[in-house]
Amino acid sequence: MTKSELANKISVHLPEGTADYAVELMVKYKVQLKLNKPRSSKFGDYRAPYRQDNYHRITVNKDLNPYSFLTTFLHEVAHLTAFEKYRNTILSHGKEWKNEFKELLAPIVHHHQLPEDIQAALKHYMHDPAASSCSDKNLMKVLARYDKDQKALLEQIPHGSLFKLDTGRVFKKGNKLRSWYQCFEQPSGKEYRVSGISKVELL
Repeated sequence: MTKSELANKISVHLPEGTADYAVELMVKYKVQLKLNKPRSSKFGDYRAPYRQDNYHRITVNKDLNPYSFLTTFLHEVAHLTAFEKYRNTILSHGKEWKNEFKELLAPIVHHHQLPEDIQAALKHYMHDPAASSCSDKNLMKVLARYDKDQKALLEQIPHGSLFKLDTGRVFKKGNKLRSWYQCFEQPSGKEYRVSGISKVELL
């Protein structure tokens, strides 16, 4: 598959004008990109070459909006470039990974025409990238504005409400625990902690 064909194939998942940048990274680092079905626990992941393989594996959830998809993809490429430089001698989301992620985000933030709120949120996030974009409440909220499915966030619904996650599991909202909420699965009553910025369907 040529670069042009690859760019055309993945452009539907990316902000306009960014597909060529993504393809250049994929070709340069021999990335096998797989689009995964939605996962509530993570948006993407990275796997280093295995035994005789000569390519890196990156998966990204296929239901993400273009800005979330691009941020997640670059997050995983940062794991790749950190692995290439340091192998397994560093922390997964330590300072080395953060520096790699900043370098990968910089061309997008400074040289591509992004919505003002996305650009501002990414600039702020670049100062100290978290282990996951989900860990940055401001960035998560801004990215969520561009989702097709505009569901409420857990932190926005009343205490004691019943809600359903994308997994289909039903919970009752309990007390706030920092950025998480004490929630009780229905009908078992088993206690879980759910992030306040999780998207939920109010029942």
